[in-house]
Formats: sequence, C-alpha cells, structure tokens
Amino acid sequence: MSPDAGTDVSADVGADVSPDGSAEPAFRWTSIAAVSAGAGTSLGGAARVLGSTARALLLDAAAAADTALRRPASAIPANRRSFTLPVRVLILSDENGRPLTTPDAVAPSLENADRALRTGASVRLRITGVDTIDEPAPAAALDPRSNRRLLLDDIRGHTAFLRRHLARRPALSVVGDPVTVVVVRTIAGRTTGCSLGMSADWVICQANLFDASSPRTYDETVLAHELGHALNLPHHHNRSNLMFPVSSPPDDVRGTALHPWQRAVLHVNRHLVPPS
Repeated sequence: MSPDAGTDVSADVGADVSPDGSAEPAFRWTSIAAVSAGAGTSLGGAARVLGSTARALLLDAAAAADTALRRPASAIPANRRSFTLPVRVLILSDENGRPLTTPDAVAPSLENADRALRTGASVRLRITGVDTIDEPAPAAALDPRSNRRLLLDDIRGHTAFLRRHLARRPALSVVGDPVTVVVVRTIAGRTTGCSLGMSADWVICQANLFDASSPRTYDETVLAHELGHALNLPHHHNRSNLMFPVSSPPDDVRGTALHPWQRAVLHVNRHLVPPS
C-alpha cells in the first residue's frame, strides 16, 4: 500500500538534532508527524466505513423482518403497492467552476432507472433533488478511482469533498435513506460507474454517460445499474439483465430486466420505503 499523497516518508540526507543535542536518524520530525496524521486519518476512515457497513447490515435485517411481517400485497390498494426509492443527484463542477453536465442531460437516465425498477421490481424513484455543486471540486473527486481502490480512497479520506455535500442522514432513520448519484468527470480504468455497495449511500457515474451527442459513450443503463449495486444486487451473467457487468454503446448496451430473486433482494433494503 502506498503512502497517502502529500505524506513525505523519504529519508533526508544527513541528520536532525534532537533537543538534547544528539544526532537523530534520517526522518525529520515533520515527516513522522505527517505519517502519524495519515495513519490517524486512515484509522478513522476505516472505523467510519466499518460503522456504515454494520449499520447497513442491521437496517437491511430490520427491513427483511418488516417485509416478513407486513400485510400481503393483496390487502394494499393497487395504487399504493410500489416501494419508493429516494434518489438525489449531485453534479460536480470542474477546476474552473464549470458543471460537468446539466440536470436535463441526466433526466433520461433517471427516467430509465425508474422504468426499469418499476417494471422489474415494483420500485419507483422519488427524486429528492438534482443539484449542481458550484464549488470547484478537487481532482480526487473529479477523477476518482473505482472498486477496491475507491474503497481505499474512502478510508483514507480522499472522498471527503463528496461526503461533505451528501444530505445528512437522520440518526434514527430505519428506511428511506436516499441514494446519492454523484456525477464525476472520469473514473480510472475502463469504468463508467461505481458503487461501494452497502459501505456507502452514494454511487459515482461518469459525465459523458449523459452526453447524448456522443453515441459511443451515451448510456442510460449505467445509473440504474449502479443503483442496483447500492441496493445490494450483484452482477448477473445474462446480457439482458440490468446487472450485467458490461455495457458498450451504441450497439451493445445491456438490458434492464430483473429476475424475481433480484426483486426479493431489493424489497429488503434499507433505502426503500415500503408500501403502506
């Protein structure tokens, strides 16, 4: 594991002198302090991520118990049988304060996600906001890494800018925590979207997914796919399925179908508000 950016762990030529006048080895006290601060940040980040994951497990278990005890769907009026998924979108701005995309450009992907989840799982999206962050974002937020590297960056505090702009979650909330979709500039590797699953209540999507003038990158399925991961769905081997891992516009875009077992997984997730 490489040290945090900005942490100097290389030895200086020569020796420092301690307060008692004795020679010290190569590391400067400032380097030791920087390493200690970086270690403290990583430990705090690991505790935060583990706490979020533990909370997610407990709330998903509570949602499963609630589903088991809930009255049958036949006893609920037909117009109130859908689950509700609160979703918020955050659009970042680049170093010069230019937004990476527009709310209108994101709208078709949100509509596609709503359509796919309604059809396949009786889950409707409730958009709580599509907001643009005017503050220029740092490079770590604009061009994040993916998968395990993104998790490592989250632990090391490199996602602080993103987390600072997330909606505050009620401490005693049990269901209905919103999933936040963060529009970033690029994602490292051949990746256009990423979710940390139950470890985070946010996902990232690359801005060029929403550029309809670029058919080789425009893909309305990625946002819905990442929401699926945020709701604990793993990848699926069938290309017609929403959770198929690869989508290659314009000619080989994944489908949006969901299997009954995927529907069951979705219905016991803490992010969903059950019908009543």
